[in-house]
Amino acid sequence: MNKTVQLVNEWAKFEEAHPEAGVEEFCRYYLTTQHSNRETAPNFKGSGVPPHSGGYLMKLLGYIVRAFETYMSNAFIDIPEVKQAEDFYFLNNIAHLGESRKTEVTNMQLLGVSSGIDVLNRLLANELIAERVDSMDKRAKLVKLTEKGREVLHKCYGQAGKASEIILCDMGEEDIRLCIQLLRGVESKHSTLVFEMRDKPLDEIYEKVVGQSPGERGHSQP
Repeated sequence: MNKTVQLVNEWAKFEEAHPEAGVEEFCRYYLTTQHSNRETAPNFKGSGVPPHSGGYLMKLLGYIVRAFETYMSNAFIDIPEVKQAEDFYFLNNIAHLGESRKTEVTNMQLLGVSSGIDVLNRLLANELIAERVDSMDKRAKLVKLTEKGREVLHKCYGQAGKASEIILCDMGEEDIRLCIQLLRGVESKHSTLVFEMRDKPLDEIYEKVVGQSPGERGHSQP
């Protein structure tokens, strides 16, 4: 079948089912249906498939992140100054922030203060960062990369890149870019919101973020 005719037929079927939808919605629908026809191994062997798409997506992301963290735990074996992946993440944040407060660096990793201080102390002990008292606030300390820290960070980038390639080797560049565009807004929103909400009960977070109580929406097992 001619590709143009095929696309027009697909649009006609979609428009009939979704008369209010636009071209952007059709494009997302078409990509989703085409991807769903690809042969893949079953997901979540032995642990159940969530009945709703939101739960399915979050479970997928969780499993992917765990696999990535496993590869990352092996990434820095030959870089003795980096004991765990968090060390690399902190070095990267400090490199991009420039000289910054310890709390700011810790917040970027969505960690509690005590966990963040442990990582920073490890980086200080390995002379990867230096610290000084903030002249604007004597109670705070500023940290920045040392020259040794920059050299180590450069080595880490190569290893972290390999871990990413291992995870995404079966995805095309356009698929990766699409995932980025779909998820970047979620990250932007919640990387800020989580600090306001982290100590609140989940139902209170739900009501504030979603705009209704959990009972109003109804939920099944994720």
